[in-house]
Amino acid sequence: MKSYIVVSVLGSYNEAFVNNLIKSNIKVWEIKNKDGVIYFNMSPYFYKKIARAAFNSGVRTRVEERHGAYFKLRRYKNRYGVFFGAVSFLGIIVLMSNFVWDIRVHGNESLSASQIIEVMEKHGITNGVNIHDYDSEKAELALALELDRLAWVNIERQGSRINVNVSERLETEDDKIPVTVPCNIVAVKTGIIIETEVYRGRLLIEPGSGVSRGEVIVSGVVDDGAGNIILSHASAKIIAECEEITEFFVPFISLERRNNGRISKNNFIVFLGRGFPLFLIDSKPEDAAFSEEMRAPAFLGLRLPFRLKTEVYAHYDFIEVTLGQAQVLERLKKQIELHRQNFYGDSEIISFDEKYIMCEEGITAEVRVVYRTDIAQQRIIGVP
Repeated sequence: MKSYIVVSVLGSYNEAFVNNLIKSNIKVWEIKNKDGVIYFNMSPYFYKKIARAAFNSGVRTRVEERHGAYFKLRRYKNRYGVFFGAVSFLGIIVLMSNFVWDIRVHGNESLSASQIIEVMEKHGITNGVNIHDYDSEKAELALALELDRLAWVNIERQGSRINVNVSERLETEDDKIPVTVPCNIVAVKTGIIIETEVYRGRLLIEPGSGVSRGEVIVSGVVDDGAGNIILSHASAKIIAECEEITEFFVPFISLERRNNGRISKNNFIVFLGRGFPLFLIDSKPEDAAFSEEMRAPAFLGLRLPFRLKTEVYAHYDFIEVTLGQAQVLERLKKQIELHRQNFYGDSEIISFDEKYIMCEEGITAEVRVVYRTDIAQQRIIGVP
């Protein structure tokens, strides 16, 4: 079981602090905000590394919970019999299921299993590979990017078998819900309805009225004209005027990652899915960006039964950077412009107001946007 900790962040700029962690490639997940306190999960390895960043951001962090085998085993560190028994048991399990010998694809229809497995092989998942020598998340992302037909991918291992569960996109007129399935039109945003074009269904909320996110605007429950109530596939375009307020924060002093130009490598021979090192001293550094190169050697045009793998580590340093007011404002404007392109690129912007608030730690930008967009979303009747 993977060990992780639940961390709480208290302070006025806790949201900006968490955003900076994500930008620094520090993995955090299950982020929640409860009464102004942000909670998230992270590896215990990174906790000490974020202490400096927390101090610079003016927030306090605390470990609320500890989960995983590492913390459970610590309770038994003086019980040697239990410890050695557990290690022996785990050793047997690892030896029995150390390699992948079967890959099965589930849920595919138009795509063949061989197409999916071919992409997985390019990213290190193949028969005979050691279970520790592949990255399932990387393979899931590769499948989603390289095979446009896939809407969802999940790779899971059961012993020496890997199950690839997929779901393909539905081919419909609006690429959402098949026209044979009854559905309503609901609002994906809160706003005031400006214009409606109902192609199928019964309009429930007239233009000029306010609507909340998730509220039904066009019903698929209609009268067929003969006094009978039927379920139909609602379709409509609903233009609404919405308002959003977003805050951005950039500190005057921050820790930034800078490449120092040093490169270190580890070379392996990979045979039967297992990597055999070609070095005496492991040069894995902590502060380095990792990449991997895999080569398939050949002799006289014939592919040899092993591969050559190189782990490449690009070293970097964490440097404390002090920014002037103009530099902070420039970074804020870049963040705001990127936010505008990503979230309002397809919308008609009515007003885009920016307000800057300076404090001792940095500058906060409060952006108020009023825009018009299509808020219609089809939802199958009966599905919350």
